[in-house]
Amino acid sequence: MTTFIDEIKQLGELTEEDRALLAEMRSAIEEQAPEIVERFYAHLQTFPHLDAILNAEPGRVERLKGHLKNWLITLADGTYGDAYYERRYRIGKRHVEVGLEPRYVMGAMAYCRAHAAQMIVETAYADDAQKAQRAQALNRVMDLDLNIMLQSYDDHRIAQFLEVTGFSRELFDNLMAGLG
Repeated sequence: MTTFIDEIKQLGELTEEDRALLAEMRSAIEEQAPEIVERFYAHLQTFPHLDAILNAEPGRVERLKGHLKNWLITLADGTYGDAYYERRYRIGKRHVEVGLEPRYVMGAMAYCRAHAAQMIVETAYADDAQKAQRAQALNRVMDLDLNIMLQSYDDHRIAQFLEVTGFSRELFDNLMAGLG
């Protein structure tokens, strides 16, 4: 039986070549991560709603910067199995817990795809024959992460709904099936 992580890797065409390229890129990602993180949070803080969430408690932004830096670096793990899935799933769950709407996660990922991938590839691999493949590998693994995080959102929001309403999962699934 195919696991969820295996299915979405296949769906997103994350290949063995991508995995190898990503693993090779780890040092470049580590080098670029601090600048990417600073630019990312400067961008987010231009949105009043996000700035309020980010600064809701002292030290939060600095902690989150550390988490983002770690996330960026672990994009280059090269192994994307159950442990990787669980780590990314917890990220999605945490976003639900703090009340961050999925649109912000998707927007943040779009920013990372556009800016982080470009910075890493253009800075470290400007003349590399595999430059385009490196950018594609980064985008594919970020898509994998987004898929996992959104699945986590879906699961946890449904669980919250079931808890509040007292509905069973079977009733909920039947109701959703009837809407089609």
